[in-house]
Amino acid sequence: MNELIRDFIIAILFIGGLIGFISGEFILSSALFAVTAIASYIRVNNKTSNNIQLS
Repeated sequence: MNELIRDFIIAILFIGGLIGFISGEFILSSALFAVTAIASYIRVNNKTSNNIQLS
């Protein structure tokens, strides 16, 4: 359930970035896109490192 909540938060931030970009708030949308990119990268990196340690 914890991963589902993280996915929803990342999706909401990404959609907020798209809406900000469309409305012309480029600084806000850039920040939101950066946060979603970092959060996604950390999540993927943690999954791969956990799989490597188990095997």
